[in-house]
Amino acid sequence: MKNSTIQQRLLGLVQDQIPDKYSLVYELSELLGISTDSVYRRLRRETLLDITEIQKICMHFNISFDSICGCEDSGLVSFQYHPIKELTDFNNWFLTLANDLKALQNKEDTHIIYAAIDIPIFHNFRFPLVSYFKSLYWLKSITNHPDFLNVKFSLNQISDEFISKGKEMHGLYAAVPSTEIWTDLITYSLLRQIDYYWDSGEFATKDDALALCDEVQKEFEYLHAAASASSKSPDKQKIPGEKVNFQLYDCDIEIATNCVLVISGNIKTVYQSTQTFNIFKTSNVVFVEETHRWLDSLLKKSTLISDVGEKQRSLFFKDAYDKITQLKKKISES
Repeated sequence: MKNSTIQQRLLGLVQDQIPDKYSLVYELSELLGISTDSVYRRLRRETLLDITEIQKICMHFNISFDSICGCEDSGLVSFQYHPIKELTDFNNWFLTLANDLKALQNKEDTHIIYAAIDIPIFHNFRFPLVSYFKSLYWLKSITNHPDFLNVKFSLNQISDEFISKGKEMHGLYAAVPSTEIWTDLITYSLLRQIDYYWDSGEFATKDDALALCDEVQKEFEYLHAAASASSKSPDKQKIPGEKVNFQLYDCDIEIATNCVLVISGNIKTVYQSTQTFNIFKTSNVVFVEETHRWLDSLLKKSTLISDVGEKQRSLFFKDAYDKITQLKKKISES
């Protein structure tokens, strides 16, 4: 690959993280310690970046060099991976996702394809009880964080700041057009976790457990409405001619892990879950193209249940409502 092409790809990845071109020039000028004229010469590829400048850009914007240097035939794929070990890591994980979504706002030709094994986490952020439960489950039962080992789920533990951040995160996701691929097991993970916590005595009171179940019900009612309206903001009046920003597919093929493909112009990035909340992230050309082909294959073998497909949509969500009702009955009668 020509050096100028590598430079173009690198700066394209940087541009994908910055809202507009003026900011890109300013950011690079500050980062590299060069004038804006010098930045423009590099953007026009009249001047090549030197190795030190490339290093600074890759380090600052968390870009792996192999994703842009044309090493597709080497079989090597580099991932960004920042495991959650401490509570501060969890907060950083939250901020990283928020910043990635902010970078997509108001960009043209941006789309998210999300193959999900459980309810996509961005929907949970709209519902603070669900979001807090998933966070507690991760910190307490998966990472065994010492600060949470003796903590039981309680409505009193949810702060206003947590609720506010969750609404902001959901708003950012709702603004980006997306296609989601679900299976009929989409409710299984969350309800199984709630059931397990109830049997294990991990709720402070029965009312706390039932309140969580009620909010899970509300979440599925919201998702049902979103699918019917083909919009992640179904409560807002649709503008005539407005583009569809939410498509939901029901897939009979088993999906092994949560996988998200973000397409922004010519730039594609894959986020793949591991160890429940942890994420691998890469823009390696070979990997993202293979992932895109796999997702396209899933879509062709799936049934669209948003907008059209009213009967199948109703059956899909009826199954979810029935499972929630059964869990609430078990808790109420215990």
